[in-house]
Amino acid sequence: MDLGSVPVNPVFSRRLISAVVVFGVGMALAVAVSTTLGLLAGRQEAISGAEAVARNLSRSLTESVERSINSIDVTLASVAELALEQGMKAKGFDLRAPVAQRLTFIPYLRQILVVRADGAVLFDSADQSDGRSLDLGGLLAEHERLPRPLVIGLPVDGRFIGAGTRGGGHRTIPVSRAIRGAEGRILGLVIGAVNPDYFVASFQGIEAESGAHTHLWRFDGLLLAGAGGSDDFHQDRGSDNPLFTRYLKEAEMGTFLGTWGDGETWITSYRTTLSWPLVVSVSISQNTALEGWTRSVETIAWPVAAVTLIVLGLTAAMAGMLRKRGRDEARLRLSDMVLSNVSNGVTIAEVGRGDLPLIYANPAFEHITGYLAKNVLGRNARFLHEFDPGQPGLDDIRAALAEGVPVSVVLRNQRADGTLFWNQLSLSPMRGTDGKLTHWVGVQRDITEQEEARASLAKAYDDVAHYSEDLERFSFVLAHHLQEPARQMRLQAQVLLQRIEDMPDTGAEQPAHLIIEAAKRLVDILRDVQAYLAIERQPVAGGTASSESALAAALNRFIDSERIGPVTVERGLLPRAGVPQKYLDDLFEILIENAVRFRHAERPLHLRIGAESHPDGWLFKVEDNGIGIDPGYHERVFVALERLHTGTTYGGTGIGLAIARKITETLGGRIWVQSDGTSGTAILFTLPMTPGGVV
Repeated sequence: MDLGSVPVNPVFSRRLISAVVVFGVGMALAVAVSTTLGLLAGRQEAISGAEAVARNLSRSLTESVERSINSIDVTLASVAELALEQGMKAKGFDLRAPVAQRLTFIPYLRQILVVRADGAVLFDSADQSDGRSLDLGGLLAEHERLPRPLVIGLPVDGRFIGAGTRGGGHRTIPVSRAIRGAEGRILGLVIGAVNPDYFVASFQGIEAESGAHTHLWRFDGLLLAGAGGSDDFHQDRGSDNPLFTRYLKEAEMGTFLGTWGDGETWITSYRTTLSWPLVVSVSISQNTALEGWTRSVETIAWPVAAVTLIVLGLTAAMAGMLRKRGRDEARLRLSDMVLSNVSNGVTIAEVGRGDLPLIYANPAFEHITGYLAKNVLGRNARFLHEFDPGQPGLDDIRAALAEGVPVSVVLRNQRADGTLFWNQLSLSPMRGTDGKLTHWVGVQRDITEQEEARASLAKAYDDVAHYSEDLERFSFVLAHHLQEPARQMRLQAQVLLQRIEDMPDTGAEQPAHLIIEAAKRLVDILRDVQAYLAIERQPVAGGTASSESALAAALNRFIDSERIGPVTVERGLLPRAGVPQKYLDDLFEILIENAVRFRHAERPLHLRIGAESHPDGWLFKVEDNGIGIDPGYHERVFVALERLHTGTTYGGTGIGLAIARKITETLGGRIWVQSDGTSGTAILFTLPMTPGGVV
């Protein structure tokens, strides 16, 4: 497998991912939409079927009601003719036999009465007692108002009309026909008591068979008979029934979907009789009509939902897999591009295939070693250092390979042309998801130039160190040898001065004194130069110095009240510093000596010494009220042998502050001056704290 070229074929693209997503979502939507449409179609089919059943039932019931009412009308008409023949003025007449014969063929007609217009009952098939009367005002008004000969009245309680409390729990529908004279005047009424239970029984049979609620209404919305009898839910609900509030006003027959007072949706088909003001309605609950469809939905919905979710899940998983594969391929191509263009050599060795053979080598490896990748793949990388198998770094590599840990060494390797080069080799273990070691990645960097430069630099450092030692040795020797002649000059000048004391007025005393002072000053300069050069030879790291002890030693050495007058010392915080005590002693001696030397002639010396915490450690401040330092000389005072005053005025060698700067900088701190040039001088310097910041 040639990993150098990474032959990964792009089997997909963004368009493919989009196509997969669109296809999967489309399939899921297609299943969901087709199922939904099918269920909606099934629902509509169930409702249409219920509407057809309601229409057929309403048609057949209307025909049956028309036949029954027609029989009642014929019977009442024949009784009216018999009453006219016997005369309506008679107190009573006998119609028992012909009425009984007619009632035999109409079982739902319980009673027939003949009542004169003044209310006198002339005949009652249920009761032959004379002397009764009925209030016919309402019925007569309806006969005068309605063009039809037959009038269907309001249902009344009782088994018979005018029978008082007989047959409690029953209801009767009064149906009347007018008895008119030759001139058309109403002479009386023939009233029939219709048993509504006849219709209720047939309605209940239909309801038990089909689940439909059937009702017989008057045209004004009054319920005459229903499947529920006197307990029918729709009893006395014609006023809020959409059948009467809307649909009967639009057409005498039809089918509609609506809610009644119970809040349930009903599929209602209605028809009106042709000859009488009656309406037959058949209502099927929408819930009842959709029971089968609901069961189908429950049976189909879950599998369809599961299939839809599975399709969507598979689509999401496939899209995610393709995106991950795309990212992996992009990373692989990017990695190959990076490895092909980096300046370091990169190799990959496979674990578990013999002797850790190389399976990858980038172009930089070929450039560094001179070996072509095709010639090194399958070989162990030790061919680069076989000429010198005893190199120290090889033991580190063997230990790292055994322990499975990364390692970095510098080896002397050999190129293909035989030339040698320094190779900085880093080996890193690669592990699989199970944590098992699978590969070793090696990174080679040619550091031949750096090694040669390092060797040259090391030699230069050695030379500089050697020269520095020689220079330091020479400076001390020079200082020692110069001090001896200076001391001799001073000694001989003193001898000369003693001899010329016996020779007054010669003028030789002054040159002798000048020679003595010059020799003394030369000795002091040589001593300070020697101290300046000795700073670098003193230990820097470690140690803890007491600033109180250093200040006390400096004050004890340079403060002499009898010689310099009264001195006031104001002490602040004097912490312990993380430096050798000798350095801190020297610093305070230099600064206190300068404060004494450059004190103001017209005011007593006042010193303020203290320290405070600072980002760089401790910030020490040694302040006096002496003559001050002009701001233009704040840096020059730290230059060796730089003097701002003549030696005869203030004395000194001009090296003290240079030594102070060298000490603070050697210790990692810094030192500077604050002064307006007239009111005194403040020397500030920083030193490291002790470990833990102990004061």
